[in-house]
Amino acid sequence: MIRMHKVRIVFIIIAVILIGCKNNTDLDSSSDNDTEEKDMEVSVEVEEDESEIQLSSYAEEIGFSLITPTKSELNAQTTVDIQGEIEKSPELTGDLIWIVITPNHQVDELVQDDFNYYIPINEGKFSKELVMHHGEGEYEVSVRVPSNKSEEEGNFYEATNFVVINEDPTIQREVEITQYGVENKIELSNPLLGLQDASGSVNVEGTVPDGYLGDMVLFQVEKENESKQVILPVKNHTFSGDVPLYFGEGVHYIRIQLFNGEDELYYDSATFYADNQTATAFAEMETYKTYTEHGITLYEPTWKAESEWNQVEYPIAGEIDPTLPGADKISHVIVTMNYKDENLESGYLIPVENYKFEGNAYFRFGPGQYEVMVNIPSMEQHDQSMFYFQAIAKVVHHVSNVSDQRDLLPSRGIESNHPTIIQQAESITSGINNERDKAKAIFEFVAKHVAYDVEKAENDIFNIGDSALTVLESGIGICQDYAFLATALLRATGMEAHYVEGYAGERHAWVEVKVDRDWIEMDPTWGAGYVQDGQFHFNYNEDYFDPDPAFLAETHTRDGIMY
Repeated sequence: MIRMHKVRIVFIIIAVILIGCKNNTDLDSSSDNDTEEKDMEVSVEVEEDESEIQLSSYAEEIGFSLITPTKSELNAQTTVDIQGEIEKSPELTGDLIWIVITPNHQVDELVQDDFNYYIPINEGKFSKELVMHHGEGEYEVSVRVPSNKSEEEGNFYEATNFVVINEDPTIQREVEITQYGVENKIELSNPLLGLQDASGSVNVEGTVPDGYLGDMVLFQVEKENESKQVILPVKNHTFSGDVPLYFGEGVHYIRIQLFNGEDELYYDSATFYADNQTATAFAEMETYKTYTEHGITLYEPTWKAESEWNQVEYPIAGEIDPTLPGADKISHVIVTMNYKDENLESGYLIPVENYKFEGNAYFRFGPGQYEVMVNIPSMEQHDQSMFYFQAIAKVVHHVSNVSDQRDLLPSRGIESNHPTIIQQAESITSGINNERDKAKAIFEFVAKHVAYDVEKAENDIFNIGDSALTVLESGIGICQDYAFLATALLRATGMEAHYVEGYAGERHAWVEVKVDRDWIEMDPTWGAGYVQDGQFHFNYNEDYFDPDPAFLAETHTRDGIMY
């Protein structure tokens, strides 16, 4: 920049009057040395270096200075070092320098063109290597400093700006840490880049400080007008896991949010982009507050579970943090499979051993839309005749290429695939060739093997672990246990059977089995004997094996089928 300055310069012009010479020359002091002083104004050009960085008046007020860079425009190969000092930094309302880097070319596939740095001020000094985040081109760098007025906490003023011409076409965007993230000390070890190619998901690993009050970190996954939320639990100040890129091919924007204990809200703490190279559609998955409160980690299913599922078996696996209150009370994980096409539900029980669980649920109703609910027992069981549980996670799948096996597959209390049940069924039906006789043999075995538990019935005691296997081993139970065992044995022989819920003066359960393409009913509880004076007496009868429907209807009212 060239500026014109008026400079007052005084020139003294001395006029010497020469007197003519003669033999006797006298110098008249009064006239020999006449002088004139004249003031003259002239314009002089003073040139200032236009490439020097200019500071704002606020920068000068607080004693802000840059050690590097020193030029207002510079060329670079992606990175530029910035280093500076602030003499009056103790007077500032914040301890972070805010730097905004804006490319002069639009970045169409990204949510925002700018990149923001928040750099700590330590003892009046700051330094950082800045990355020109979107390859070759011109960038404007704005350096902003916190206000020095107490009533303006959170406000920043520009101290200086400069231009960078990046000559490197390589895109090397960093993960952007927000002001909240810097102040709350989030650290990411993965991903290392703020824009990278990915195949379906991105692995994220990071830490939060010791004083972090949350038990999870939220991830908001966005693409255009769509968004999904992913939750990763925090254990030992660490979080890690795969974040699915839900919306097919293209650039996804991921916002990492930390919990604020003061207002109990989550705030953006870091952001990055992932360019998904696959069109894989992921299942809709949601975890609930109980998931993190009880320190549960699911290994199957995960956030990476695909929406389309083409197998009957559905693995469930995970572990529970033993250090959290109530961990020892979680004896089972309960999985319910809701078949949306027919509004049907099936249940599965997976035992917890040494705070770990692993087992299978089943898509038993054939192709269609399923909602998988993973549950744990409620910490408070208010009524011993009921079992209360609470959801920890939900996953939605579209299932294809599976057959309808609703009356053959195992389910809660009906372990028809267990080796002990299979062996017992084979022993009972050995040498029997027709379905009706097989069904009758199983009816007889159950009625004669299981004694009615009068105390359990009178006290209306319910145990979530009751099952065909437990009653086979104990030889005692109530109507549900008779039905569990009979149904499991029938299915183990390959016969379609199900557990019927209803009433026979009070809540009751019996069995229905398909024999030679027709469904028949049986009630092994009522075929076992009778209760007199509070005691059960075995008295086998076949009145309730395939009874006349009208006869059965006199005492039994059907309510539905439990799958």
